[in-house]
Amino acid sequence: MKKTFITSTLLFLINSICFSQNRAPSCWLDYNDSYQGDMLVNTIKVDAQSPLYTYYCTLEWNAGQEGGGYCGIQDHPSGHNFIYSIWDPIANNEPITTAYTGVGTNIESFGGEGTGLKSWNFNLGWNTEQWYSFVTKAWNDNGHTMFGYWIYKHTENQWFHLVTMDYPVPNVKFNSRTGSFIEDWLGNGSQGRGVSHKYGWKRKTSDSSWNPLTQATFERVSPDAGAINYINNYNGGVGSDFYFMKTGAGNTPTTNTSGAILNLNNTLATPNLYFQKGEVNNLSLASSANNLNMTWQTSISKAPQFSYHVKIYDNSSLSGTPLLEVNNTVPHQKEYNLNTSSLTNNNTYYVKFYIIDIFGNESDAIIQSFTKSVLGINEANNDTRVKYFPNPTEKYVNIEFNTLQKSIELETLDASGKLLLKNSYNNVTKILVDFSDFKSGVYFIKMIDKTGKNNEIFKIIKK
Repeated sequence: MKKTFITSTLLFLINSICFSQNRAPSCWLDYNDSYQGDMLVNTIKVDAQSPLYTYYCTLEWNAGQEGGGYCGIQDHPSGHNFIYSIWDPIANNEPITTAYTGVGTNIESFGGEGTGLKSWNFNLGWNTEQWYSFVTKAWNDNGHTMFGYWIYKHTENQWFHLVTMDYPVPNVKFNSRTGSFIEDWLGNGSQGRGVSHKYGWKRKTSDSSWNPLTQATFERVSPDAGAINYINNYNGGVGSDFYFMKTGAGNTPTTNTSGAILNLNNTLATPNLYFQKGEVNNLSLASSANNLNMTWQTSISKAPQFSYHVKIYDNSSLSGTPLLEVNNTVPHQKEYNLNTSSLTNNNTYYVKFYIIDIFGNESDAIIQSFTKSVLGINEANNDTRVKYFPNPTEKYVNIEFNTLQKSIELETLDASGKLLLKNSYNNVTKILVDFSDFKSGVYFIKMIDKTGKNNEIFKIIKK
């Protein structure tokens, strides 16, 4: 919810829909971060008792401003939901779209208190009494602002990239003070609930410094006609290393009343002391005429990729100026085809590959060599002599020739160029290649015509 609307539009609508007067009061942490930033981080844990229809907002920003939004988790009738929402632009009428949606993430427009785009993810799920870190980051891309959303499950030691939203206004940052809130959106104040927040930071745009969210104003929304029966059932304060908010029956302001200034002891100056830096744990290269196909994986337990970087050298010491260089900010991309037409055929070259993670850390580089091939990859299947299908495939690839092939050799290679299968065929017009035992990924079929007339490479995607 937008905080600016809580005591007016939203509460009027809630009470008009007859949600009686039995909601637990909404409570806020209003952090003292009155400076512009490009990145927000916060970590939360929900108490063991978590009633349905409770929203635990982890981060809220730019309420009523350009690029306003919030994210967090909900105890929703459909499951334990991770949510991320941004309101429509003020500067224009262009729609917000998505540049990336993670597995299990659904996208839909929302209305009510303003309009915008939200993402939902019930697949990942969350549990009470476990910590989850939330990260959102804003960056420019071709005149738009991208908003990325990642969560880290501490118990499972795993990162997830849930969504990147494409916001059609340039240079939007986190300009307001940041907030967190707890909200009962149905009317079950007869049940108590609570949440803890710790290890939050905001990265300042002026000097890229990390600033811990160590001071906050604790607030209960009042007056609130929809919560009148439980308006004094709330509490908030500071534990050993966390803020806490409690609301609903069984809670009273024994620690702090609304308006209290809370100071938190966070000994970690930056998230780099809390999360491990990003890591590339596999890089596969496949060279063909004028193309170097690169696929890679990153560690799911380390900070996620924000950008990837490639440098091509003609010597193993990587000295001198790179012959080719790629610097792309696409957090979700794990494959890239590099045009190598400027390199010399049959020469050996050396690839330096690394990522920069979402917190700005450069990973250790992977160094690999490749020899530029004179063979081409027939990705479009425009060859009039041969067809291959289906592609992508779940099991088999059919290769069909329009004339009789007297002597053909097929080699099946993985994305690193490793030979997996090799077979020779005589006097054939059709060949069936079995991929059923292979894992999902990128493969290549290298076709060698023993007559020496035609040699080709087909890129195959195994589902």
